[in-house]
Amino acid sequence: MDDSELDTPVETPPDDTPLDTGPETPTGETPPVPVDATDDPETPPVEVPVDVPPADTPADDPAPPAEPEVPVEVPPPAVEPVFSYHSPGTLLAGTGSGFTDQFVHAPDMVFPIKSAPTVLQSQVFSFGGGVAGGDQCDARNFAAAWRDNFCETRSANRTTPFCPVAKIHQGQDIRVGTPDDCKALRKQTPAERGLHEVVAVEDGIISSIGTYTVKLRADGRIYNYMHMNMNRLAVTAGQSVKAGDLLGFVSNDFGGTATTLHLHFEILQNSAEHGWVHVPPYLSLVAAYERRENAPGEMLEPQIGVASAEEVFVIPEGMEIIE
Repeated sequence: MDDSELDTPVETPPDDTPLDTGPETPTGETPPVPVDATDDPETPPVEVPVDVPPADTPADDPAPPAEPEVPVEVPPPAVEPVFSYHSPGTLLAGTGSGFTDQFVHAPDMVFPIKSAPTVLQSQVFSFGGGVAGGDQCDARNFAAAWRDNFCETRSANRTTPFCPVAKIHQGQDIRVGTPDDCKALRKQTPAERGLHEVVAVEDGIISSIGTYTVKLRADGRIYNYMHMNMNRLAVTAGQSVKAGDLLGFVSNDFGGTATTLHLHFEILQNSAEHGWVHVPPYLSLVAAYERRENAPGEMLEPQIGVASAEEVFVIPEGMEIIE
């Protein structure tokens, strides 16, 4: 064997298998982040429930605008009546047959008493009257409900087509003031009385002045005022007056015949069939008083079929009633 062959070293080929030193990381690069097991495509993701609003109420829709407030109308307070009155034609029982189918004949007239409280009522058949007796200053006279006395029984043959019979009262009696006023006037002489003012109910002319009557002629109507203090009249015959002008004062002048302290008031109108006739003044006076007081009256309806404690008057036989 040749020695040269023995000393020649045997070259070991290089091992091409790299050492398991991990993947090489290039300089300056961030190593990749390990993949989370949850990203494994074979593992389905866990669904987290989301609070989704109902389909018909989108979460982003704005709230509907508030409806405008509708103001509530508060009704005005009821106006209390300042007086009460019986229905037209409701006379005191036994004093005559009234006319019930009435209307306002003088719709714009002023009330004939300027400012004092009044009560429309019979004078003959109330306290202090010729039939009733008693004292005319009795407080009950001034506290009573108003009552019609047009068509009330009288002795003289006076008529009007508005009354069912003849021999009747052709106007409305008006009691004025208070019981104390009544007593004060009674103490005075007739010529002194000047407490309660009587006024013109319409524009017109004082067409005549009699013993106890003042006649005011207006447009289409005539007004008769009776029993004023004839010594203290504020007008003369032929004088023009305006509604509300002073005519005189309440008294009881009756040409020497006794009567109570009151104003007797009449309305006459011209008709094609009957000429100048007396018409019922009751409702015209009611309406005028409501205007004066700027407040309503309350009409008392008749109580049909209800027993009444009201006195039924019996006129003494032969008694003459002329007022």
